[in-house]
Amino acid sequence: MKKTLITAVSALLISAGGANAATFAHADQNADAQSSYAHVQHNSNYGQQVNQDITGLEEYASVASVIDPTSFTTRVTEDNVSNRVILFSDNYGRTQYKSVFVKKTGLLKVINLKGGGVVLETTVKADAPQKPEVKPEQPGSAISVLPEYKTLASAVDLTALTPVIVSDNYNNRTILLKDANGQGQYKSVFVKKTGLLKVINLKGQGVVIETVVKEDAATPAPEAKPEQPASTISSLPEYNTLAAHVDLSTLTPVVVSDNYNNRTILLKDANGREQFKSIYVKRTNMLKIINLKGGQIFYGAAQ
Repeated sequence: MKKTLITAVSALLISAGGANAATFAHADQNADAQSSYAHVQHNSNYGQQVNQDITGLEEYASVASVIDPTSFTTRVTEDNVSNRVILFSDNYGRTQYKSVFVKKTGLLKVINLKGGGVVLETTVKADAPQKPEVKPEQPGSAISVLPEYKTLASAVDLTALTPVIVSDNYNNRTILLKDANGQGQYKSVFVKKTGLLKVINLKGQGVVIETVVKEDAATPAPEAKPEQPASTISSLPEYNTLAAHVDLSTLTPVVVSDNYNNRTILLKDANGREQFKSIYVKRTNMLKIINLKGGQIFYGAAQ
């Protein structure tokens, strides 16, 4: 009788333990399921990227000269007193490019994260950050009165494009040229003080044309100094580098602009036609030499 009682009690304890184990196992499964769901939700939320407006940033124009920011989701991941980092992701959330802008020096790097390396390394002139004034889209005829129009039309077929003036202030004017689908194809940047015009293909071909637009008679031209032999500019800090890339013996230099920030020199041939242009930035000692018949031939520190 005693043995039978002990056996019954043991069976009861085993049954209760199994039920508790099943209960704890079920609770653990629920916890795991909830944790997994939360993880999926977290990843899903992470994938919903916020597209930030970067058009007002100092480095935007330079970045847009090598990639089309409108084709990517842009996200500023770092922005402090020293530098700013922007990531450019495709429609699947994959980061394709990264820009790093050093605020103190103006140094900008644009990096292709899919194996292309650095696609742009340049110095950006630090202006006060401001969001460009966006004006309504308008037909090409609406910009025909602008001084840069003829030069722009000679470099780009405007008949199939809609111009949008995205910035027009005291210093410069930026025009975005969109196709029938509203995609930006070209961009022009016109510097009013110097008349410099740069037209950029936003689909990977880079600068299409970079030249000085001749002012109309009614518009005051930049102060020009008399034409002078090359020897008169030999004392300038950029002279040696300029002479190393251009044969100055057959050209006449004309200093068309010389102010606190930079100096611009036009080099003319015997017929008075402009062949080369140099732009020297005094603060950074950077020199750009442009062949007006074929594009930029040098950009770097003056030696």
